[in-house]
Amino acid sequence: METTETPLPPDNGGTVDTEAAERFTIQTREHGEWYLRKLANIDAERERITAQYQTMMRQNESDKSSLVSRYDSQFQNLVRVELEASKGKRKSITFFNGTAGFRTVASRLVIESEADALQTARLVAPDTITTETVEKFDKAAFRAHAQSLLEATGELLPGIKQTEERQEFGIKFPGAGKGTGGAQGGGEEAGDA
Repeated sequence: METTETPLPPDNGGTVDTEAAERFTIQTREHGEWYLRKLANIDAERERITAQYQTMMRQNESDKSSLVSRYDSQFQNLVRVELEASKGKRKSITFFNGTAGFRTVASRLVIESEADALQTARLVAPDTITTETVEKFDKAAFRAHAQSLLEATGELLPGIKQTEERQEFGIKFPGAGKGTGGAQGGGEEAGDA
C-alpha cells in the first residue's frame, strides 16, 4: 500500500483549518516538527498571555490609584454639593456609571498592629488566642516509606498500589517547565500530585 505525502496544513495564526486538518496526517519528520512547533507555540502563547495579563492588571491598578488620588476629593465635593442642593431628600446621587453618596459608619475598634495586639492578648486575654494545626500529607515521603517496606517485607500498604512498568510518551520544549505529555498533558499518576 503506497501512501501519498500530505502537505503541511496552512498556518492560520495558530489555528488549524479543520478541512485541511482532516486530510493531513503526520508521516514525515517535517510533519513531526510542524506538530511540535504548534504545541510549543501554544505553550509559549499561554505564558505570554499570563505575563501580559499580570502586566495589564498592575497597570490597571496603577491607573485607578492615580485617578483616585487626583480626582476623588473633587468628586466627593461634587456629590456633597448635589446632596446639599437636594435639601436632605436624597442620600445618594445616581450617575450613569454608578451611584455615590455618604453614609455614617459607627465607631468601632480596629486592630492597628496585629503584633502588638497579639502580645497584649497573651497577657490580658489568653483565651482569645487559639493554636491551629494543619495536617499535611507528604506523599513523596510516604511513597518512599511504602517502597522500603515493600522491598523489605513484600507488604503493600493500604492506600498504595503498584503500577506496571510501562512506556510513557512525553514532549519537552527547550526552556519550558514540564513537558506536555502529548497533547493531553501528563506526567504523574492520577491522584498523585
